[in-house]
Amino acid sequence: MSIAVRIKDCIDNYDKYVALMATLPDKELAIKLDLVHIQSEIAYKTKNTGSLELLEIWRTQIIDARIYKMDNNIPDAPNEIQEAIADIETFVSKTEERQDILIEFNNPVKKSRPKAQQQKDDSQLSLF
Repeated sequence: MSIAVRIKDCIDNYDKYVALMATLPDKELAIKLDLVHIQSEIAYKTKNTGSLELLEIWRTQIIDARIYKMDNNIPDAPNEIQEAIADIETFVSKTEERQDILIEFNNPVKKSRPKAQQQKDDSQLSLF
């Protein structure tokens, strides 16, 4: 995608991108902002004006997202990787539970009734 198309896309979808970035943790937005600054320095040194313009739009969007997030108390979106790990852990624990039930079903433990102890006649007489 050319820089001109990217710039147009960023301008056309500005509010959408700001709202999307506002769901990211502030720490992640700060990292993005630092990366944009580093890229801007490189673009400035190489005199790449198209990239500088795009990076300036990104920089503004990130700053606006941080402000929007803070002003509206927007919670962080859950991390997709953490959600996937939680789903896997749930699946594994359910599978283990089912496996235990299946093992118990296939190998029932016979519970014997306690047998009535037969007492000798002598011990019965000793009670009297």
